[in-house]
Amino acid sequence: MEHPIDLVGSTIPQATELLQTRFEKLNPEEGIIIKLDNKGVELLDYFQGRFWGAFEWSPLQLGPPVWQYIMTRTPSKRTTRSIQEFLGADHKRCDELFSQLEQAAQANDVTQAALLFGQFRTGMDHHFGMEENIFFPAFEKSTGMTQGPTMVMRMEHRQMSGLIGQMAQAMEQNKLDGVTRVISTLVIMMRQHNIKEEQMLYPMADQYLDGTTDSLIRTMQKLV
Repeated sequence: MEHPIDLVGSTIPQATELLQTRFEKLNPEEGIIIKLDNKGVELLDYFQGRFWGAFEWSPLQLGPPVWQYIMTRTPSKRTTRSIQEFLGADHKRCDELFSQLEQAAQANDVTQAALLFGQFRTGMDHHFGMEENIFFPAFEKSTGMTQGPTMVMRMEHRQMSGLIGQMAQAMEQNKLDGVTRVISTLVIMMRQHNIKEEQMLYPMADQYLDGTTDSLIRTMQKLV
């Protein structure tokens, strides 16, 4: 279940108090859709300090003028976090948006498909950014491997981004049949890509980056 909260126009102290009150009432795996007129960095700083390991924070829409995030309570509080758990959870979130988009496209629901496509594209761009700008460089520095798995993952990111761009063109023309055709190709690529990362790259990273993963994840979570 997801609960909306509109914090547009709120000061940082007001937004923090309102969001904390809502957050503390959440059941595990419930979420809050947060609407802001800023990037929310100071708000996230507070929650990372107070509730680290108890929530996920992911973008749905990036402004200006409006930013939207979904903040989800985790099943249990984690005192330390791993690359496998953090990025794996983001895979799952993007996969769920992708599945909902496919259903909306197949039902010829243009309005819902447009909303879900925007959230899916934002989520995928954010995921690629977290990996390419923060995670991959840290992994390459620690292991010395710059021509290994991260090079392949970057290449596959470009391929998936190209397909998402094709979906965007079809969405602009309200051609949901075109969206559905791209989905059938993209779903295979996403599954294969996620398996490689979750079964090989992420476990390697947790081994080599042990002791620094919490700091990396905090930085990735703040990326806008």
